[in-house]
Amino acid sequence: MYAPENLGSHLQPMDDIQLIRRWVERTSPRSKRFSWQAANSFRLFVEKPLAEVTLTDVKTFAAAMRARQVAPRFYKQTLLALKSLFAFGQQRGILPAAMPLEGWPVRQRSKQSKRLRFKLSWSLCICASFFLGRMTPKLWGQTVSAEISQSPKRRSFAAPIDSPDKAEHNIERDRLKAFLDTIAAAEGTASPDGYRTQYTGTTFVSFSDHPREMRCGRRYGKKLCSDAAGRYQFLSTTWDRFAKKFSITDFSPQNQDFVAVELIREKGALEDIEAGRLESAVRKLAYIWPSFRRFGGSVESSMPKLEQMYQKNLGIYRQGLAASN
Repeated sequence: MYAPENLGSHLQPMDDIQLIRRWVERTSPRSKRFSWQAANSFRLFVEKPLAEVTLTDVKTFAAAMRARQVAPRFYKQTLLALKSLFAFGQQRGILPAAMPLEGWPVRQRSKQSKRLRFKLSWSLCICASFFLGRMTPKLWGQTVSAEISQSPKRRSFAAPIDSPDKAEHNIERDRLKAFLDTIAAAEGTASPDGYRTQYTGTTFVSFSDHPREMRCGRRYGKKLCSDAAGRYQFLSTTWDRFAKKFSITDFSPQNQDFVAVELIREKGALEDIEAGRLESAVRKLAYIWPSFRRFGGSVESSMPKLEQMYQKNLGIYRQGLAASN
């Protein structure tokens, strides 16, 4: 709780949790959970009372979100929620007015960019109207049927991973599966409960969605709070981005495997894995899965252990065949 001498005689003494709870109560029912998580994540990040927070702390928090490559919408909504919290605290005389509410690093598109998008959208609407006006009902029906018959984008890579054809020795597929197992081993989720594991080792029950529960523990000698979950320890922000992109509706083991592969593909490491270039892939993904540095503190020192784990996993899928790296 804030001491009166630190706040000034005109401020009400109130601890952060109580302040956040009062603020969350005033938000809409749909945003209560998000507002609470945003405020609590920020509080744990700055590790200081909210009354002592500066604009520099906010900018540092924003930079950390950008480094994690969170979705722009999540980034903006989080900072707007924190701004609302500080405005509420100042209006109620709980937080000092020294914290400016201007100059927050909320991403905003320029007016020029908005005008350009408006012109482009208007031009596209005109072109689309002209094109649709010339289409015959028969052609329209053929187009719709073709679109419906296409396989969903997210299924394009599912078959090679889970191919039931045991007679086919697909070295690229086996290398990928061995790499996924190596991620799990490094993350500590290689057990049968790995797909249900949250950060700190606790487990969740339902695969209906990412659990989205913030857990705090010590890692690499520092306190760290995270909502990472699943075999590949996905943050909820990362999961939501891919779930939206591929219309994923649950957190099932199959979907966890699929998103892990798509994340690897996004970072340009999939070709390295399929070609057997383990170290190159690890270097590209070390900031996504920091556990790749756990065996000595760096990629260089961890590579012998990672190589050993990877080759062991690969040997299982290759059924004793030599891996041609």
